Amino acid sequence: MNGDFIFYLSGGLLLLACLLKLPALLRARGRDWLLSSICALLLVGGGVLITAAPSSVVFLRRVTGVTNLAAPVVYILLTAFSAASIVLVLHWRGGPDVAHTRRLSRITIVTYGIICALIAVLFALGDTPVERVTDFDTYYATTPYIREMIVLYVTAHAVASLTAGRLCWRWSHDVDGMLRVGLRVLAVCYLMHYGVYDPAVAGAVVARWAGYDWNFLIDVARAMTAPSAALGAIGVILPLLGRRSEDAIRYWQLAPLARAVRPVQGAPHPAPLPLPRWKPALRLRLTQRQTYIADRIVTCRCHFDAHVQDQARSAALAHRVTEGEATVIADAAMIVAAVERHLQANSQAPRDGSPFGVDGHAAYTSDLTQISRALRSRIVKDARRRARLESARA
Repeated sequence: MNGDFIFYLSGGLLLLACLLKLPALLRARGRDWLLSSICALLLVGGGVLITAAPSSVVFLRRVTGVTNLAAPVVYILLTAFSAASIVLVLHWRGGPDVAHTRRLSRITIVTYGIICALIAVLFALGDTPVERVTDFDTYYATTPYIREMIVLYVTAHAVASLTAGRLCWRWSHDVDGMLRVGLRVLAVCYLMHYGVYDPAVAGAVVARWAGYDWNFLIDVARAMTAPSAALGAIGVILPLLGRRSEDAIRYWQLAPLARAVRPVQGAPHPAPLPLPRWKPALRLRLTQRQTYIADRIVTCRCHFDAHVQDQARSAALAHRVTEGEATVIADAAMIVAAVERHLQANSQAPRDGSPFGVDGHAAYTSDLTQISRALRSRIVKDARRRARLESARA
């Protein structure tokens, strides 16, 4: 059982991750190809690990009475894993032509479905009377039909791993954050497949054809199975968790700015979204908070004062901050001053200075988090205090 532990542990974790995604998959009713490919990858990956464990090989023979049944089952699951990998990356990356992406996915599924069927047929045609728990590939490397079955699954798996690995690595150069990390982890996973697992199995089989015993290569291939599957799961899950954590952090960071613009009158006051707990509420609530802030910035934009902005930038630069930090502080100071003037003047044109000459959405939407953090600056607080005193004197 000690030799089975890593297989069962890794396989169980993959199946658990799949189980956690199952409710969302059922609600999607097959319309979400990306979610379907993620669940398929986790399911077949877990199945490969659990079925490949030595105890599982013996268990399948005892239950079904078919010697070495675990071999074609593992090969079919590996082939399905290969197809799910390609479909996942295709839909994960997406593109302007959704129909083309789905067409490629269907071609992949049909092609690898045919390969799975051929593996089952070749095993049925072959003869494997002696149970081999760990060295099935080399023991039956010269057996008719079984030989072809082994070559077929290794080739299909290597091609799919190479394709998915190249797609992940190329795409990782165009993105950042946890998505880039996840893609590169997946690229390493597929590199372990086509760079170690498949060459090791192929080398051991070819050596047996030549009359040599290189069974140690099978041990190398088996040693790659659990860690590569675990890396595959990590590569899929990291971007999902990373996106949620980034949304949560951004939502929390925007809270000070949301409070600062709350008094602005004349902007919409949307009610909180009544979302069930199982819905992806965080992303929607983040969008709502961003919209809430942007609407209020636009409402008081006629009170933007370039003089306040320039004064705050000069004060920030005098404190030896970078040009970028000074710009954020200046924008934050101008916004809080405009809010104070808006409250007093009720959307009248500013008395001093000129309106800010950049559209509010284009200038501030992408930097709302930085502006929110800048509200803690003493310069911004002073700008708000001065605007409040000016409004009180008016």
